Amino acid sequence: TINESIYYNIDTLHSAISAGVQITFQYFEWILDFTSEQRIQKRYRKGGALYQVSPWALTWDDENYYMIAYDGASNSIRHYRVDKMEHISLTENRREGQQIFHDLNIASYSRKMFGMFSGEEKNVRLRCENRFIGVIRDRFGADLMVRYLDEEHFSVQVSVAVSPQFFSWVFGLGGAVQIMEPTDVRAAFQQQLRDMIE
Repeated sequence: TINESIYYNIDTLHSAISAGVQITFQYFEWILDFTSEQRIQKRYRKGGALYQVSPWALTWDDENYYMIAYDGASNSIRHYRVDKMEHISLTENRREGQQIFHDLNIASYSRKMFGMFSGEEKNVRLRCENRFIGVIRDRFGADLMVRYLDEEHFSVQVSVAVSPQFFSWVFGLGGAVQIMEPTDVRAAFQQQLRDMIE
């Protein structure tokens, strides 16, 4: 893990789940600022306001821990990356969402929400909108060689398992991330798009 505080977070979350109480915490994302010496920076979501949810389970997927919780404000199931949670506190409020989680298969839920197929490993250069630095960092790790392209874009070279699932991930970002090189991977992506259209 990048940050050993994740172990403390996991311990606190297990305590909350065992006690059957709600928690509060701050949640952050990674942003890109080329004007700063520290290009990749942390920014709290909701302007740093506290989230309050009912934690029900922890799950491990793709090298990350996730907390699965019930959000009473939106009456929905939410998941949060444990390593992006800070200042977690137990409250005295009883946990909510029991009926939803009684009927939920956590393993099935995790498989549906995450997953990656294997494929030939290649170094791929991506052109990305600056606002997607957090998505790129989450997928490929913190040790990124980020290059400035223009005011709105950066490029990054990453090692990926080239597969239909990788292409689907790129496609799902709605054009904000584009495959630049190598040309054979770019061509294979374009062919998958043509196949899907047909």
